[in-house]
This record gives sequence, C-alpha cells and structure tokens, in this order.
Amino acid sequence: MYQQLTTLSGRLFSLFLLLLLYSSSLAQTRFLTQVPSSQRLPLFWRYCSDQLISDWDSTNSHHFLQTVVHTADSLGDKRLKAYAEHFQRCYRIPFSENNKQYFPRGDYRPAVAQLARTKSWALQKGYPDIAASCDHYTGQIYFLEAQYGPAFEYLLQAQTAFQKIGYHQVPNASGYLSDLGLYYYRFEDYDKALAAYLTATKYSFYLPRTEINTYNTIGLIYAKQHRWPQARLFYRKTMARAAALNMLVWVGIGAGNLGQTFVAQKQNDSALFYLRRSYQITSQIVNRAPEDAAYTALALATVFVRKQQLDSAGYYLTVGQKLAQEYIREPTGFLEFRKRLLQVSVDLNKAAGKYSNALYFSDALNQVKDSLQQVLDAKILNRAVNKAETKRHQAEVNLLESEKSLSRLRYSVILGTFLSLLIIGGLLFNRIRMRQKKQVELAQKELQYAQEALNAYVQALKEKTALVDNLSAQLPTTPDKSDSDQLALKINNLVASTMLTEEAWQHFWRLFEQVYPGFMYRLKKKFPDLSPAETRLLILTKFNLSTREMAHTLGISGESIRKARYRLRKKLNLEEEASLDALIQNI
Repeated sequence: MYQQLTTLSGRLFSLFLLLLLYSSSLAQTRFLTQVPSSQRLPLFWRYCSDQLISDWDSTNSHHFLQTVVHTADSLGDKRLKAYAEHFQRCYRIPFSENNKQYFPRGDYRPAVAQLARTKSWALQKGYPDIAASCDHYTGQIYFLEAQYGPAFEYLLQAQTAFQKIGYHQVPNASGYLSDLGLYYYRFEDYDKALAAYLTATKYSFYLPRTEINTYNTIGLIYAKQHRWPQARLFYRKTMARAAALNMLVWVGIGAGNLGQTFVAQKQNDSALFYLRRSYQITSQIVNRAPEDAAYTALALATVFVRKQQLDSAGYYLTVGQKLAQEYIREPTGFLEFRKRLLQVSVDLNKAAGKYSNALYFSDALNQVKDSLQQVLDAKILNRAVNKAETKRHQAEVNLLESEKSLSRLRYSVILGTFLSLLIIGGLLFNRIRMRQKKQVELAQKELQYAQEALNAYVQALKEKTALVDNLSAQLPTTPDKSDSDQLALKINNLVASTMLTEEAWQHFWRLFEQVYPGFMYRLKKKFPDLSPAETRLLILTKFNLSTREMAHTLGISGESIRKARYRLRKKLNLEEEASLDALIQNI
C-alpha cells in the first residue's frame, strides 16, 4: 500500500511539473496573441534574439518553441508555425551568443549536417525561404571557420534563392542582406558590402540593433571612400534611430563617427560639438564603449591642437592613452591607436615649441609605422590568398555544376566535349590571369612601399634640418653654459643622425633603384666618368634638397657642397646653377 501511494504521489508530482512548465510556456507566448498577425513573426524573432533562446537549457527551449507551434495552430498562423518548427530543428544555431560551444571543438560538420537536414525538411514542406535561410546559416558557419570559398558559395546561393522568392516576401530579408554586407566588409570588398547594406535598408528590420549597425557601417564605408556628405547622412540616421530606441551607446558611437568626418575636413567647431557629445556617452563604463572613447579622446586632442588650446589637448591625449592601455587588447588595433597617438603628440609638441620632444615622438612614430606596414603587408598577402582560395573554390563549384549539366546532355557527345574544353580553357585562362594580376599587384605594392619609404626619409631629413636650424638659433641666446653645452650636444647628435652611413646608403640606393628603375644605367651611359661621390650628389639633387640638407646627409659643410656642384658643372660643361638641376631631372 505504501509503495502504491509513493508511486502515485511521484506521478502526480511529475504531472504537476509538466503542467507548471506548460503554463509557464503559455505565459511566455501570450505576447504573440496580443498583436496583429503581421507583427507576430517579427516579434517572435526579436524575442528569440533578445533572449538568446539557443543558449537556454534544451528542455526549456524545446518546450517554448513547441508552445509557439501550438499557439500558431490556435491562431491559424502557418508562417509563424513553420518558423517555430524551423528553429526547433536547428535551435542551437540562429540565436546563440557563441554557437561554437555546442559542437566539437574545431569541427563545424555537425552544425552543417544539422542545417542540411533542416533544409531537406523545409523543401519537403514547401518552405523555400526557410531552405534558403539554412544555406545562409551554413555560409555563416563556414565564414566563422575561415572557410571562405564554401562560405560565399552558400551565402550567395541563399541570396539567389531569396531574390527568386522576392525579398519583400522573405522574413528578416534585411537581416540576411546585412549579414552578407558584414562579411563583404570584413573581406574588405567595400563596393559589394555597400550594395548589400543599401539593399537591406529597403526592407523592414526585425532587429533594432541590426538596423542601427547597418546605418553605421554604411557611414563607415562612405567615410573610407571620402564621400563625406553620404557618410554624415548615415551617421545621423544611426544617432536618430538609436535615440528613438533609447540605445544611448549607439548615439555616442554615431556622434563620434560623425565628429571624425568633420576632423578629416578640418571643420573644427562642428567636430568639437559631436566629439564632446560622443565622449560624454562612451566614456561612461556602464555604456561599455571604452575603445570608442579612446579614439574620440584622440580626435578631441587633434582639434584642440588646431585651436591652440594645448592644455585641453594634453588632457585628452593622456585620457585616450589610459583608456587604450586598459581596453584595446587586439595587438594590431593597439598599434593603430599608438600611431594616431604619436602623430598627435608630434603635433602638440611642435605647437608648444618643444622641438626636441617633437623629434623624439617623430622617431617613435616612424618605428610604429614600420611595424604597421609589416602587419599590413601580411594582411594584404593573407587577403589575397583568401580571395584566390575563394575564387578557386567557386571555379571548382562551377566545374562540378558543368559536369552535372554535361551528364544530362550525354546524347550530344560533340557538344559535351566542346563545353568541357571551353570550361577547362576558361578556368586555365582565368587562373593565369589571376596569377598575372597578383604579380602586378605585388609589384605595385613594392613600388608604393619603396616610394613611401623614400619620401619618408627625405621628409625626415628636411624636418631634422629644420630642427637643427631652430636649435642653433636658440644657442647664442642661451645664457647658462650648462644649458648651452647640453643644447650643443643635442645639435651635434641630431646632425650625426642625418648622415647616411655606408649601410644606410646601400638601403637608400636599393629604394632609389625601385622607384627610378634604369636611372643609374642612363646616368652612367651619359656620363661614364662620374665618381661615386659625384653620383651621390646628383642623386640627392634629384630630390630638390637644399645645400644644408645635402651637407647634413653627406657629413660635409655647405661650402663643400657648393664647390662640388661648381666642379661638377665644369666637368659636365654646364654654365648655370639651374642647369645641373634641369639635367638631373631629365635623365
């Protein structure tokens, strides 16, 4: 009797839990019964996203989605029911903060297989939009795993299906288009990213943060293209929409980006208005945007330097540096921030007349630029490899599709053979053209790097010479002998740093040959009797350096430069001073 009572009480308790869970689920879905039918699916989608239902306990998630299915049945809403069943079948993927945690580490195949099964179910049920969404999610998974070839294959396959259906009939079409724009943006294909994002704005957004991020990213792309009016239009849209939705941090981010466009065009008062507003918002820890605050602080420092408000500039420079050291963790991001920081430091010290400090920060800036250039070169190479891999994969897909088509056209052997040869020839031609294009791009990149390095050296030489002149002018007016000796030592060290050692000459020579190929050959052919010293003097003449700048570079006096130029004109049978400059520029 006791055992029977115990069993009965256990069953009653289990039934009670099930009823409790069911009533809780009904309470969770009640909001769907209180809105018009056109709003149910967007509201359901937003709830799943806001609540991250993919990260719930599996039992709770399935009970909730099953209750939505029952609710949709009671309302006669077939589309709502279809998407609830869709999310049930791949519930770990669409609405998770990190869906990788639910699959074996480094193995994306279970997720891809799960989406493939869901796609088959959708096609059997006659849900083409859901089948296409499965391709979209599959492309997302491949992209996150850096498998860019299949990623864009599935993403574009999904977009083709959406276009066939009609974007206006696809739930969350703006979200899919925004995702595609984001992946093109990360791939640095800004034209395609912009096209996808602008198309997304034509349709209603299911998720407010997607809408705001879309407007902001469109502004970023226009800013990269220096299309300032368009960039400002979308930054203002970002701020307005964020304010309407009470998303304060995005108001701050949009204001900061808007302010940066005014900084770029040196409209300092407008820049100051928006940058201050941005900093007030993003610097508050509760808004969780300290990285944006750091960059905004640097922009404020830049504006205050231009306005000669150097104390304010120094304050924001220090604040920005502290925020970056604490919150910017990504190495390349911190290096980029440091480059901007050092540039503002150089400008600030020049404005304050502290030329020694300006020189110190200028040298540090050049070192950071070199480091960033190395990172950029590696990034360019990696991106080129990824793009080549994507194209190769697409070519293989096209080839497979062609082979499938050929198998359906076996009755025409001649036509099949012709098409095969045509496809293979096209692929070979495309591969050769891609290789040639990559070689041309690499050569152009090397030439650009050599040109920038050569210009940077000449510019640094001019700046150091100007600093020597400024410090030399201060030397006679320095009353204290100790200060005078220390200033003289700085001048000597600065002069010594401008001289080219033999090793530095060799590096300079290689850069010069890259930028001006064949120049040395033409010079030697025209004037075979030139000495090495005369050749160096002529090379420096090509850069329009002053007599003092040449003297510092060669480690001799200005008078020696003038005598050398005089002897060289006699040797080359030239009469006027300008003739030597004109001669070297025309070789």
